[in-house]
Amino acid sequence: MKFSKSIYLSFLLLLIFATLVGFAGIRGFSRLAPSIEQINRHNTQSLYIAEKMLSSIAIEKNENEFKNALKLAKNNITEKGEKEALDKIEQNYKKAFEGDNFKEEQTVKGIIELSKINRIAMKNAALEAERLSSAGFWVIIFMIFIIWGLGIVIVNNIKKNIIDPMLEIKDVFECYEKGNRLRRCSKAISSKEFQNVCENINNLLDKAD
Repeated sequence: MKFSKSIYLSFLLLLIFATLVGFAGIRGFSRLAPSIEQINRHNTQSLYIAEKMLSSIAIEKNENEFKNALKLAKNNITEKGEKEALDKIEQNYKKAFEGDNFKEEQTVKGIIELSKINRIAMKNAALEAERLSSAGFWVIIFMIFIIWGLGIVIVNNIKKNIIDPMLEIKDVFECYEKGNRLRRCSKAISSKEFQNVCENINNLLDKAD
């Protein structure tokens, strides 16, 4: 049946697009996870380490804690420019702990630079997460409009090929029961299957008269 295949195909397309919407949403939000993880792990840890180094050199004057923090920072390089900042810190911190004010100033500048790099990276990661979230939102909206469009096509298809012909047949029988012997099924029915049914009904009514 041609109209049946058309309806089945429409429902199949609707299911496919609904599935795509689901996968698009899943994919979009799954891509947010690495950005959030990056914010909560490497960059946050680097900021903590930078604060620890700054406290160790400026307040506590504890060189051992500073060296331990520096070692952690070197093992946590994830952003461009971090290595250069850490090299600058490593070149100056020993003299800084010996009382060289200029070296201490350079060390502190290196720590501030390290902190700035990670703050910028966190900001960029948050912006990327926001961008991906926005893109995913619009993709889902677009897919929803497509599903609505397909739904309208399916409804119209069902109305045109099933509901309208059945209403036509119903109206013919109601008119016949009320005494209108001239009313016949219209030939302008799009469904070939219902056209055959209507022709048979018309033939029966003609014979009955």
